[in-house]
This record gives sequence, C-alpha cells and structure tokens, in this order.
Amino acid sequence: MSTRREIEAVIAIQLGINHTSNAYLIKYDQSKDCKDFNVPYDTQSNTTKSVTTPTVALFDDKGGILSYGYEAELQHMQLDNANNHLLFREFIWDLFCSDETVPENLPAVNGRQIKSIDVVTAVLGHMIKHIKTKSELQGLPLTLKYVLTIPTCACKESRTFMREAAVKAGCSSENIKIVEEAAAVLQFCLHNKQDEGIILLDDDNCNRKFLVVECEQDNATLSILYFINKNMIKIVFEDNTEIWEGFHVLHNFVEMISLEARKTLLDFFEKYPLEYYDFLQEVKSKIRRISPDCPNLKIKISSVMLEELRCAEGMQKSILRAGHKGELEIKGDKCIVKPEQFKILFTEAGRRIVDYIEKKLFAEFSDINQIILVGEFAQSPILQNIIKTAFSAKNVIIPWDGSMAAVRGAVFYGQGHVSFVTDVVPNMQQTPLNNAQVALPKALSKERRLIKSMIDDGKPSPSESKESSQQKLCVIL
Repeated sequence: MSTRREIEAVIAIQLGINHTSNAYLIKYDQSKDCKDFNVPYDTQSNTTKSVTTPTVALFDDKGGILSYGYEAELQHMQLDNANNHLLFREFIWDLFCSDETVPENLPAVNGRQIKSIDVVTAVLGHMIKHIKTKSELQGLPLTLKYVLTIPTCACKESRTFMREAAVKAGCSSENIKIVEEAAAVLQFCLHNKQDEGIILLDDDNCNRKFLVVECEQDNATLSILYFINKNMIKIVFEDNTEIWEGFHVLHNFVEMISLEARKTLLDFFEKYPLEYYDFLQEVKSKIRRISPDCPNLKIKISSVMLEELRCAEGMQKSILRAGHKGELEIKGDKCIVKPEQFKILFTEAGRRIVDYIEKKLFAEFSDINQIILVGEFAQSPILQNIIKTAFSAKNVIIPWDGSMAAVRGAVFYGQGHVSFVTDVVPNMQQTPLNNAQVALPKALSKERRLIKSMIDDGKPSPSESKESSQQKLCVIL
C-alpha cells in the first residue's frame, strides 16, 4: 500500500513598517525550481484584492486577534464601542526600530497595552491561517518551512523576538528562518534573474559586492552585502539616512493645502481610515511615476471624500494655501496637481542618495560594483535616471516590482541553503533618522501625524525638530 509523499512548502511573511505582504511556494519536485505565489488580502471593496495590506491589527478586550489590515480598520470603524478593543497601527516600527531593545508591552491606539510578544504571536498565527486556507496549501500533506523578514535596521533583539513569536504561533523551531529585508532583496535578484531581466556582473564568479538601496516614504535604508559563494552572503553595513526635503515625501502635497482644508481632511481620515489608505496609495502611486516631462497629476477622489469636501464650509474657496495659486484644483472627481514641486523633491532625493554613497560608502567600500534599487519609490523615473547617470560604471539593478522583492526573496531563501552572516563595519558615522519617525501620538499613522503636526503653522514643532536631530546607531549584530 503506497503512502502519500510529504511535499515541501515555504511560507514567507513580511510584516513591514507600513504594509504587510506574503508569498509561498510548493516544491513538488526537488530537482526543479518552483514559482512563488501570493495570497491577496481583502480591501474595503468586495470586488478588489491587494497583494499588500496595512500593518494594522485589531484585538478584542481579552487580547484575542479579530482581524488584520484593511479588515481591521473596517471592523474597528463599525464597532459600537471601539474603546473596548485594541487597535495597533504600524506597530513594527514601535517594536523593532524606535529603540535599541524590543519593548515588553505595546500600546494600542487607545493607550491600553498588552505584551508585545502576544501581539506578534497572534498576528503571525492569523497570517499563517490566512495563507493556508486561501491557497493551494489547503489539504496537502506538507512539510512547512517559514521565513519571516525584519526591517533592515531593526534592533539587535528583533531576530530572537520574532523567532520566539513564531514558535508560540505553532511553527516548528527548526523550520523557521529570519532574514533582514535587504538580504531577502538580494536573494530575490540572484534567484529571479531570468524572469526580471536582471544582468549580474561577473555572473560566473563569486565574491560580488552589492549595495541595496531601499527607498521608502520616510527615508532610505542602505546596506552593503558580499556574495561570498552560493552558500554564504555577508552583510557588512546597514544604515538609515534622510533623503526627503523637509519632513516627509508627502510634505509638498500637504504644503499646498490651506490650514482649513488640512483640518477637514484630518477629521475625514480619522472618521474613515480606509478612505485614507486608498487616497494615500493613489497619491503615492501617481507621485512615484512622475517623469521629467509630466504636465500634471490627476489624483482620483472617492465619492465619499468629494462629498465631504463639497459640504465643508468654504472649502471650495480655501482649499489652497496662500501663495500656491494654480498648483492644485478639483475638477469633477479628480484633484489636478502641478508636478513641479514633486519633480524637485525626487531630484533632491536622488542627489542626496548619490552624495551619501559617494562620500560615505565608496570611501570605505570602493569595490562595490552592483547597486540594487528597491522600495516604494524606487520606480520613480526621475530617481532611477539620477542613480543610473551618477553610477554609469556600476550595474544598477531595479526589479520591476520593488515593493514585493523582499517577501519574494524571503520565500526563495526558505527553499535554499544560503546562510546570511552579519559582520557590520564599526565606527562609521551614522545619519539622523527622518523627522517623520519621531514620537507622535499613536492614534495616527505617520502620514496623518504629519498633517496633524502641520495644522497650526505648517511646520514641525520645536520638540519634534530637536528629537529628529539626534543620531541613532542602526546596526544588526
């Protein structure tokens, strides 16, 4: 009597600072490579799915997880008494990046706290269940392996903490791998060369040097990795650096809007958080695609937001701030924005990245020959052109979907035998974190905290400016 052969499968989960994503693969034949898949998430629309979802978790008053991502925001909004529940927004930053240690307790939006390990354990269990029940994994005789990413500049304790949470969530300890996002990105590029059209220099030789630049909405994370051989990659440098003018990539957009309009938008986004997520994604998707010859941006406004703007007293006359005439107007369901300020924004960001690399990295690591550009804003044609022009002698690699490169690389890492070794070069000057990362009220996400902090006079408060100027060592050991 024949027995069913166990099939190996790998589940990768990226609990990102802003968004969460997943990937999985099933290895039916050990001699062949496997294609990775994603289990999409529900959005507020019943007809659309998303490969990512906000890093938001909703718990009941006893500490049990109820929902995650878009669903958590929607359920929280529909609760009769939301104060009896605990909503955690963008908690990965609070756990791994805001201090040198992982906090024992994690505060929810309403100020109540529960143990950090309990939050992450419940979230991982919820995510694993989501992937298993809504994918091909359901009902198969599987040997499951798990790969969990951590932010590239997470604190020292994050790796041990994440492993402990995964074990508590029911994962077998010997089948868990933890990987920094930058290392996962490199693994993706090495594994997916043909599908992505990636060309590596000296492809048949080992000991290649890679600079990974993660361009996100708050700052850029830069990492240097050495590909020693097919079984070992060494991480030798990691750092966060500010690249955006002022305090956020969306700073210029907010600056165009009058104080009255900002207050209306803030109230609206607090009332309808899912409208905020949709609007934010719409704004960022248009901003990051700006080309040098782009005449204007057309940002779609939902019917709910449009009605709110129309009903707000005096909004039609006062939506623009003084001195910004002609830069923004509402026509039908579109917000028409002149893109000149955003072109300057990406130009300056590109120059800051180039300046940092040339002055602080190439002086110490002169043998870097390959640069990987990923992250939420890596698809900007302006940013890409600046990096390619400045480093024309280098091999600049830009995956077509840079926002998913880390989680897809993580799933490939799970099926292989490569080891990542961290040997960070000490005593290099670290740069200040972006102003958007200072401590502000937890009830708002970073973008809404930005709008809130600028309502009074359009500038960061003195306390925020002072805190953001402090230097933070960002090293993983």
